[in-house]
Amino acid sequence: MIIRYLSTLLFTCVPALIYAEQTVIKNYEDARDNYFYSELYINNIGESLYCGLSRPINVGGGRSLEHVYPADWMASEHGCENRNTCDDEKYKHAEADLHNLWIAVKSINSSRSDELYGEIEGERRFVYCQEFERTYSPNPVLVEPRDSVKGNIARSLFYMYSEYGYSLRGMLPMLKRWNRLDPPGEHEHWRNDRIFILQGTRNKFIDNYFLGNSL
Repeated sequence: MIIRYLSTLLFTCVPALIYAEQTVIKNYEDARDNYFYSELYINNIGESLYCGLSRPINVGGGRSLEHVYPADWMASEHGCENRNTCDDEKYKHAEADLHNLWIAVKSINSSRSDELYGEIEGERRFVYCQEFERTYSPNPVLVEPRDSVKGNIARSLFYMYSEYGYSLRGMLPMLKRWNRLDPPGEHEHWRNDRIFILQGTRNKFIDNYFLGNSL
């Protein structure tokens, strides 16, 4: 507990410049092939973001990497048509940032796509992912994750907003509520510490989750 307190104190009292774009990992392929599975989610340790441990990670098409802040959103922030045509160096660093990457069941990742997060009642749930909801009518299509990771998602999005200047697309009031209702757990703190070792940046909204309330 003392170590955790000192770590939090250190990384919330230093100048904000320490929280900046990661430059260690070159691009998404580098993150996937050399960091995510081999250094962060070794042997698939950890729950899938949207489905938890309700089913093995090999259902629904297997595992994949989920960008909580979608790569196409990032590309548009850099004036690119889509993620496949974006050569901007800052975009490459952002798409590889481990703070924004989570393990996911592939079919659920595809269903989420680049849709907005929202709060939904009475919508379809997936057989092997009961706590993931999605609307199917436009204006807009929304997805809602399970309650136990809403704070994790909010803090990942806060990080991308803070460190890369990306728009939260009208979700900020809801995300602040999610942040308050679901404070960081032990795994999220461990993940933050591990990512700091791997790429040299921390998510200050995990070190001090009250910061999210002041955005």
